[in-house]
Amino acid sequence: MNKKIIPWALLCILLLGGCQRGEEAPAISASPPEPTPKTAQELLEEQIIDDTHDAFLVDTGGRMGALLVTVEQYPDGYEGYGLFEVWDPRDMAHPIQREIKPLDSVGLHQTVDADFDGWGDFGYLYAMGNQPNYWYFWLWDEEQGRFAEEPAFADISDPVFDQEKQLVHGWARSSGASTGLSTTHRWIDGELICVRRIEAEIDANTGFESIFLSVEDWIDGAQVELFYQTYDFEDGSWFEEREKWEADLDYHGEPGGVYDRISGWLDGRWSHVFTVDTGGSLGTLLVTVEREPSDEGTAICVWDMSDLSQPMQTIHAYICQPEGALGGWRRRVDADFDGYGDFGYLWAFQKDHAGFYDFWRWDEGARQFVRMDGFEDLKLMWSDPDTKTVYGDLEGYFQWENGRFARYEEQDR
Repeated sequence: MNKKIIPWALLCILLLGGCQRGEEAPAISASPPEPTPKTAQELLEEQIIDDTHDAFLVDTGGRMGALLVTVEQYPDGYEGYGLFEVWDPRDMAHPIQREIKPLDSVGLHQTVDADFDGWGDFGYLYAMGNQPNYWYFWLWDEEQGRFAEEPAFADISDPVFDQEKQLVHGWARSSGASTGLSTTHRWIDGELICVRRIEAEIDANTGFESIFLSVEDWIDGAQVELFYQTYDFEDGSWFEEREKWEADLDYHGEPGGVYDRISGWLDGRWSHVFTVDTGGSLGTLLVTVEREPSDEGTAICVWDMSDLSQPMQTIHAYICQPEGALGGWRRRVDADFDGYGDFGYLWAFQKDHAGFYDFWRWDEGARQFVRMDGFEDLKLMWSDPDTKTVYGDLEGYFQWENGRFARYEEQDR
């Protein structure tokens, strides 16, 4: 080999190696930083809130923390409905719950521990009148990781929660005279029970000339009326009486009243217990309605409260058995305008709870109640004792003549 070539070859190799060492390797570009997840509050602030949209947070107090609830007045032919959706702020790709419910308007909600179990729940106003207002409530189920609606709340007007006593109070005013329905509810074995129901109403059965006050308690599985009295329209003493019952659930009336007489006597057979003042020699009688009907109908038993060993009369009738409080399901009225107290029970009704009643009049001579004829076609609304007239459907009225009701058309007046 030519010795002159070797040095030049070595020099080229060294120069080439130096050039290679001088070249810097291309830098590896860093990935863009992950965006910081938005907080639940930030997500809430991004939501549309207007006349047809609402949004709010509910802190469940559980493993899922605060959840976002959105409400939208449902479009496209679903007028009067709302779309409720629950979102996990950590993953907003899809709602974790979705429900469509009847909804008059958007805008009023509550976040509260509605069942006093330590978890956060929420409610939403779905209907409002002049004063009564009604809410849906969804209760957080930590085990299932979702909200479950509690239907019992849908009938409680203007619910107020007493966390200390674990009570739910409701109030539905019915007139400018401060009449209305006051209710107190308690959770018993996982069920929301109306444990006291106080109703003060202008009495349609006396021609709207008086006010009645009725107090019912939940005792041994039955709705028991502990107090019933009528007052002249101008007599304001019913306010004080109502306040006694509203102030203390342990107040059960004056000594010797219904509570003292039936204490320990109820045995679970009855769904409803109430009193009827006959105005006769036996005075006020106790009426019990059995829970389970037989082939003969439901047993309605009449008791002399001075001797509760056995009923003095048992009536079998096909009647409606309402769940919960009585309200308009039964009536007390002098149905035949003879001066004695009678009672009626609903046997058919429509959505507005206005319906048809069977009535039993008090026969003072026989000392028992006797079923009355003439009410079968009468959708009862109110009665006028001065003219012995019962007003039924809007197209006519019924007048007591010769021991029974005669129907007249409105133009006959």
